[in-house]
Amino acid sequence: MKKYLIIFLLFALASCSDFLEEYSQDQAYVTGYNDLDELLLGNAYMKRTNVQSYQWGVREGLYYPYIHFMADETEQYLNGSTYLSEAACFTLYGYSNWQQKVERNPDGGNSWDDSADWNNLYSHINSLNVILSSITDFKGTTDDDIYNISRIKGESLFLRAAYYFVLTNLFGEAYNPSSAETALAVPLKTTPYIEDITYTRSTLAAMYQLIVDDLLEAEKALDGVEHKSLYRVDVNGVRLLLSRVYLYMQDYENAKIYAQKVLDVKSSLQNLNTFSGEEFLNSSSPELIFSMGATSIPGNIAAGTSLSSNNFQISADLYNSYESGDLRTTYYVVKEGQITYLKKMTGTEFETKDLSDNFVLRTSEAYLNLAESAAFLNDDNTTKQVLNELRSNRFASNLYDNSKVNNLTHDELIYFIRDERRRELCLEGHRWFDLRRYNVVPEYPNTKTLTASYTYFEQDPNTYKYVPSAKRSFILAPNDPAYTLPIPEYEIEYNKGMKDNERDARDGFYESL
Repeated sequence: MKKYLIIFLLFALASCSDFLEEYSQDQAYVTGYNDLDELLLGNAYMKRTNVQSYQWGVREGLYYPYIHFMADETEQYLNGSTYLSEAACFTLYGYSNWQQKVERNPDGGNSWDDSADWNNLYSHINSLNVILSSITDFKGTTDDDIYNISRIKGESLFLRAAYYFVLTNLFGEAYNPSSAETALAVPLKTTPYIEDITYTRSTLAAMYQLIVDDLLEAEKALDGVEHKSLYRVDVNGVRLLLSRVYLYMQDYENAKIYAQKVLDVKSSLQNLNTFSGEEFLNSSSPELIFSMGATSIPGNIAAGTSLSSNNFQISADLYNSYESGDLRTTYYVVKEGQITYLKKMTGTEFETKDLSDNFVLRTSEAYLNLAESAAFLNDDNTTKQVLNELRSNRFASNLYDNSKVNNLTHDELIYFIRDERRRELCLEGHRWFDLRRYNVVPEYPNTKTLTASYTYFEQDPNTYKYVPSAKRSFILAPNDPAYTLPIPEYEIEYNKGMKDNERDARDGFYESL
């Protein structure tokens, strides 16, 4: 006898509060797990927004594109042959300069929807809660049924964990084991039905427990499931995210175990000495494990020598961190004349069609997770071996010397790993989150003060060209409250009593040019 389930599909969300309280109740009849699989693919995975090379400025519909601009990976480009007033530096000014109101541009107006990612990620979570609640009603009568039901469950658990992990690291405090029982994450909801309650923020301990539990269950559900697509997660993707989560929790034993599990299955690295392509990160890379969403790079970050002023380029601080002989300055970040641009994800096309720039999993991260966790467990030999294996694939073969790593003291090794992680995973959505977690590592706290600036332009009445006229500069010290984004205003208003993340107003230092 056919079983019919009624689920609530979510077509449009105006806010997280809508997700938590008032979402539309359009009814759809689910006659089999295939319907849930369609919901998973259509509503639960990150959506891909097409970004063309000619689209200058930040497009809506992208997932947290500002992640690249809040740390020390990028800076404003000032030497373009043209000037674009509402380019990325203008639109994302509030994020890249750590303003109290992140949606504000330098003129004081609103240029960005600060609730977009909150809404989008909770929308996905809502769909996943529906799927996970409904999938339990299907037991399966054939091996194929059982296989697919388990796959759908595993993918859904992974995605819910991933979205709560991202939300928490954008809008919650950094995980410190000593304060996790009281420090705040974001609202936590796992039920598919409407609850007439006022929502509060979960503690970090409760949130990370859910994330770990979901990932461990996903690992069981996906074990033995064939990996058919880069865009559908498999068990190795689950294990890599688990390794990252444990690293953030400072649970180095488990971080090491899961990083090694990943490498036991897939340890391939692209040797840059034999690489002949233009775009290092492409869908055929031997390092890739999983990707979802789109890239926000085209039109926002320099990916060639032609760029309008007021967009971002690779920062001098990042570029100068690479050593002589490091081929990543040929295939990752490239300096030509006055511009330093990103090549690892755009090649010569200035357009990435098939990969995300902030949710991509690859083997390089597993190597780095293993190296870091081993170091914190005082296993320096493993750390050095793993680092040398990774780096030997990044340097010109005739110039690489293992002694650079082998001669490091234990303390030097910790900070070297952090620098190597920055170099290897640049512009992949890691650096901001990494700096946050370094702030709360008591043995080796982050000591770096970040600097950012915004340069204003005005038109020369004689040449009609736009030229720099003034600059406003800002600093971000370690443990500054601005390492956490504010909760969207309407969410605070709707859920009375929900605690916001306080950020100070920043006037910066103003100078005429």
